[in-house]
Amino acid sequence: MDSEKKIETVKFQSSRFGELEVPASAVFSIVNGIIGFPDFHRYTLLEYNPPFSWLHSVENAELAFVVVNAAEFGEGYQFPLPIGDRDIDLQRDDDIAAVNLVSVRSDPSQTTVNLKAPVVVNLRTMLGRQMVLDDARFPVRMQLWAPPDSAK
Repeated sequence: MDSEKKIETVKFQSSRFGELEVPASAVFSIVNGIIGFPDFHRYTLLEYNPPFSWLHSVENAELAFVVVNAAEFGEGYQFPLPIGDRDIDLQRDDDIAAVNLVSVRSDPSQTTVNLKAPVVVNLRTMLGRQMVLDDARFPVRMQLWAPPDSAK
């Protein structure tokens, strides 16, 4: 008799990586989808090249975003969490994951991160939402790297 528990998985296609399989517990739903992509709700995070990951749709092989953990931006990047949000059932004691979308450019100095609209996932319910922060300190396009020779 096999005493190992079989882990439920989700298989999906990726235009970048071919067929992928992840634990079902690693798939979460983003209420209302990502801005500009409201029809796709189910995603997973794929490790990439730290500090970057892929936020990959399990519904659309073409839909994947490079993201960075919001914690990478330190103490200065804090925003109010949607505690009590009915759609993601976020409670004060819940653990969350928060990521920011990155716009990768061929010239690395032009690569930006969107601090205005983080994706926050309630890890208890595996439901998330992309928030739009009403805070002028957080731009839609913040350069990730300074251009060469800018320190001179």
